[in-house]
Amino acid sequence: MYEDVPPLKVWAYSALAAFSLLFLFLFYSYSPFGPYAKVLASCHRSLTDALIENNARDTSAISVVILGSSLTEHALSNPNEIEERILKQTKRRTNVLRVALNYMSMDLAERIDFFEYISKYPPQYLIIENFSMNLEFEDGSSIPVPIEAALLDLRNQFRSTLRLRPHENYYTKWYTFNTKPLPESGFYSDKFDSVTFKKLQTKKCMVREASRNSIANSAYDALLKINTKVIFLDMTQSNKLQTNFLDKSSTAELNKLLEFYRQHYSIDYWQYPGIMNDSCFVDGIHLNYKGSKKYQEWFASEFDSIK
Repeated sequence: MYEDVPPLKVWAYSALAAFSLLFLFLFYSYSPFGPYAKVLASCHRSLTDALIENNARDTSAISVVILGSSLTEHALSNPNEIEERILKQTKRRTNVLRVALNYMSMDLAERIDFFEYISKYPPQYLIIENFSMNLEFEDGSSIPVPIEAALLDLRNQFRSTLRLRPHENYYTKWYTFNTKPLPESGFYSDKFDSVTFKKLQTKKCMVREASRNSIANSAYDALLKINTKVIFLDMTQSNKLQTNFLDKSSTAELNKLLEFYRQHYSIDYWQYPGIMNDSCFVDGIHLNYKGSKKYQEWFASEFDSIK
């Protein structure tokens, strides 16, 4: 009856092999020589160089650093054009550096040591996307970044061996700044992504408590003392979606948070006025080329309010 059952040592060897493969993968993921470590090192070098250059490129100009997610990349799609619009509308020259990373969050900003570097090489104005930094999706859990980076790297190595097109390496945005949206992103198209839009209609966000932002708060305090102005930036979205994906009570929490930062760190909040048609969006939350043009015009005009 039990003659076909594999010997115990076969199970032991299989378990040992599986454990060894798992150990090797985890070592590869978290190793100082693994994909994630290389990406992070590149990010630190590039961020340092970009901040120094932005401060030194034209010392008579206002240095502006914008931090955000893909929403910011779509809304403020062309930093050079933003500089031109600000000059045209306010007669002020600016050096604009936009650091827009996919899936940006407060945790990710801390992971790349953004606040350490921005404190070391401070601009005159630091503008931060409110949506990605002060809010969190309720279903925002994901696999650890080092493992995700390793899986992407292994997939692309395998696809390269098979001479297949590699998957998009979104980690390149960790060390390449001021880039334009990719052609395949839909930014340059008038096609509306109704599938993503439908999913967004069920999304819910929650407000991130200020007490969880100790690293950012320390940076805000340091920047305030050297007269760097910090501003939270509103992201526009379709009026058919719940604003910021917040219910009434959570919206009240967000207003309290913004007031807290205004009182303690003199952080203003730039809120986009009015509503854009869905024809200005890729999916109801990411702007397309038409929406970006309108948003950039409004953004440039806000510098009139800066003393």
